[in-house]
Amino acid sequence: MRVVAAAVLMLALTVSAAGATTPRHAALRLESVAPLVVRGERFGAREPVLLTYLAADGKRRVIGVRAKPTGGFRASFGLRLDRCAVFTVRAAGVRGSRAVLRVEPACKRKRRPKR
Repeated sequence: MRVVAAAVLMLALTVSAAGATTPRHAALRLESVAPLVVRGERFGAREPVLLTYLAADGKRRVIGVRAKPTGGFRASFGLRLDRCAVFTVRAAGVRGSRAVLRVEPACKRKRRPKR
């Protein structure tokens, strides 16, 4: 009887400890714009991920990658962007991981000298 009670107690502690952990949120980081490369973190282990690039002018490119066992990946879109380009990259994993990267650089235009 004590063995059963101990087993039930251990199971209850395991379930409550698992429920107390906070979920990890997937994230995207910009690695470079020429070529456009992003790095994904905290996705599911070996999770297939669909990445969508969307430019400010409406151009779109979609690629697929698979996260490593650690949940990370590196993806290149094969695009060369200007450093002042405004764009969004969305990542959607098949197991529900989601991340969005919005890039809106604060580029300044050169002013013409007054005559």
